[in-house]
Amino acid sequence: MATILGSAAFVAVCIVSLSATKLGARAASAPGMLLIAGAAVSLFYRALGLPFASIDLVAGAAEAGLAALAFVSATQFRVSRLSGQCPTAFRLTLGGAPLFLFACSLAAFILLPQLNLASALLLGAALMLNGAAFDRRAVINTPAPADIKTAVRLESAAIIALGAPVAILLGATATAAATNEPAVGPLLQTSLAVFKGFALGGGAGLAIGVIGNRLARGAKKRAHAYGARLLMLSAIILFCAAKPLGADPVIAALAAGLLWGEETKALQTTRLRMRRMVEQGVTPVAYLIFGALFAPRILQADMLSIVFALAAVTVMRAGPRLAILQTPSLPKESQVFLAWFGGAPGAASALFIMMLLGNPAITNQEGVLTVGALAVFAGVLAARLTSKPLANAYLRERALASKRRMFAG
Repeated sequence: MATILGSAAFVAVCIVSLSATKLGARAASAPGMLLIAGAAVSLFYRALGLPFASIDLVAGAAEAGLAALAFVSATQFRVSRLSGQCPTAFRLTLGGAPLFLFACSLAAFILLPQLNLASALLLGAALMLNGAAFDRRAVINTPAPADIKTAVRLESAAIIALGAPVAILLGATATAAATNEPAVGPLLQTSLAVFKGFALGGGAGLAIGVIGNRLARGAKKRAHAYGARLLMLSAIILFCAAKPLGADPVIAALAAGLLWGEETKALQTTRLRMRRMVEQGVTPVAYLIFGALFAPRILQADMLSIVFALAAVTVMRAGPRLAILQTPSLPKESQVFLAWFGGAPGAASALFIMMLLGNPAITNQEGVLTVGALAVFAGVLAARLTSKPLANAYLRERALASKRRMFAG
C-alpha cells in the first residue's frame, strides 16, 4: 500500500509542478533529448557505483504514470460517437492498431528466437500503445485541415484508452506461459480485476458526469470545470484504492475517464486542458527515467533485435495504417501522411514496458524489455526527426493536389 500511495503522490507532484511551467512544456516537446539525458545520467550513476532504485518503486511509478495517461486519454472522446465524429480515427483505432499488433507480434515471433508467442504478443501490445504529444503538435500548430487535426488528436487518445486493457490481458497470458500454468487461471484473475476496475472507476466517472451536467443547467456555469477537477481527484483515489479491493488500478482510472467522457457535456477546451496538463507533467519524467533505465540494454542488443525494432517503427507501423486508410473519402496525400505520421511508440509504451520490470514472472522478460526499449528509442527519434518536415511536405502536397483538382474540374 505504501508503494501505491508513494507512486500516486510522485505522479501527482510531477503533474502539478511541470504542467504550469514553461520548463515542463519545453521538456514535453523534446523526448529525444530526455532519452539521451537519461542515458547520460545512467552512465554517470553507474560509474560512481551508486545504489540502484527499487524495482517495485520504479514499476509502481510507471503504473501510476500509465494510469494518468490512460485516464486523460479516455476523457477526450465519446466511444459511442467516435465513428461519426472522426471516421479516420475510428478506422486507425479499431482497424490499424489490431493489424499492427498482429503484424508486429508475428514478426517478433519469427525473427527473435528469444521470444515465444506469448511474449511476442506482449511486445506487440506494448508498442501498439502510442500517443506522442510532441508528434501531434507538429500538425496541430500548422494550417492543416480540421479533419486531419481531429484524426491526429483523437487517434492517439483512443488507442491508449482502448488498447491498455488488451495489453494488460496479454501480460497475464505471458505470465501464465512463464509459470507453466493453464492460461485460463491468470487470465481469469486478471479479467476479474479488469472487470472490478471498470465497475469501480466507471461508476465514479458516470456519477461525476451526470452531476456536472445537472449543475451546469443552473446558474453554475463553471460546473464542468469543477467536475473535471473532481474527476482528476477521484482518479487518484481510485488508483490508490483499486488494488486493495482486487481491482486493476490502471483500468479503474481509465474507466473513470471513459464514462465521464461519454456522459459529460463539457466543452472540448476542458478536455484538452486536462490532457495537456497530464501529458506535460508525466511524459518528460517518463522519457527521462526510461532513458536512464534502458540505455544499458540497448548497448547489449543483437543485430536481429535492432533490425526488428527499426522495422516495427517504420514498415510494420505504416503498412497496416495505410491499408486501413484506403477509402475514397480520404485524399491520397492524407492517407500517406497519416500512415507515416502517427502510430510510433511513445510515453505510454515506455511506461508499460517499465511496468513489466515489476513482474519477473513474465515469460522471456529480458527479451521483451530489451527489444521494447530499442523500439521506443527508435520510434521517438524517427518521429521527432520526421514529424515537422513531413507536416510541411503534406501541406505542400495538399496545396498541389487542390490545384490539380481545380484545373481538372
